[in-house]
Amino acid sequence: MAKFTPPQKSKGPVRTTLRIPTGMLTKMDQVMLTEGYNKKQRSLWIGEAIENLIGRGDFPGLVAEEFIVPGSTKSIPIALSEELVRDINDSLNRIEEEEDTRKDRSALIRTAIIQRIMSQQGMQLSPQETAS
Repeated sequence: MAKFTPPQKSKGPVRTTLRIPTGMLTKMDQVMLTEGYNKKQRSLWIGEAIENLIGRGDFPGLVAEEFIVPGSTKSIPIALSEELVRDINDSLNRIEEEEDTRKDRSALIRTAIIQRIMSQQGMQLSPQETAS
């Protein structure tokens, strides 16, 4: 006799907290407003920034060079899709292989935010400019 298993629901977004420098948070909020996003859409904006970063060929080097100075940081809650979290984890493995350094999810997300802010300001480097 076959067992009946009820259909499983998708778990929905993965909720996490990101520590971000307060200056970066202020700039991010300004750029979000300029791009037509409100604070309720922060997770969407950050998710798009992560997708853009992972799409760059040179992202491992950018994340490997990222650092955060202890001090004035603020925690913000974000929700990311399960697929994006898997992509982040795969990307962190690639960074470790290519750059011989271990970074956490927050480092990748902060780098994505910085790159998106820089892009909006016309200051983002192209992958060719950061390739060695």
